[in-house]
Amino acid sequence: MKNGVRFWVFSGVIVALVFVLTFTIKIPLMAGYFNIGDVVIILSSILFGKSIGFMGGSFGSALADIASGYTIYAPFTFVIKGLEGFICGLIFEKLEGKQKKWASFIISTMLSGIFMAMGYFLSEACVLKYLSSALNINRNLQFGLKVALANLPFNLLQGILSAIISIILAVPLYNNKFIGKMRI
Repeated sequence: MKNGVRFWVFSGVIVALVFVLTFTIKIPLMAGYFNIGDVVIILSSILFGKSIGFMGGSFGSALADIASGYTIYAPFTFVIKGLEGFICGLIFEKLEGKQKKWASFIISTMLSGIFMAMGYFLSEACVLKYLSSALNINRNLQFGLKVALANLPFNLLQGILSAIISIILAVPLYNNKFIGKMRI
């Protein structure tokens, strides 16, 4: 299979996996929901590269937001989750030969998880502030910031748990000869 075809096939599979894990296993929060789709985003970034991590994160997560009724978050999710995958893959790629493998796994997954949590913090603070103001739902302009602060620990927990699960899975998968042959 040529790399272009392999890229699109792998991207499609990762998009589907991210969508399924995000859509089916979720815990509602004040705004948004806690999910484990990040595990696939992070794992795919390490195993198959930053571009596939971006594709899976952006399209899979945004589609899950739309299907779950969180359409207002879909554009932010597209950017945040896509960049989460890209950042994880990029950092891992840069550290891979310079650090011990486990250190590369830890640094790339933790930093991308923190990025995801901060991205949602900023988007929730801004979106909910302007949405509540525009719809006259809540005249308190601090509403978005309060919800974002309430969700921040859960988003950080989601990022950290996803990183830990990804590291546990990445170690054996990264060294697997079959998966090594599939790398793009």
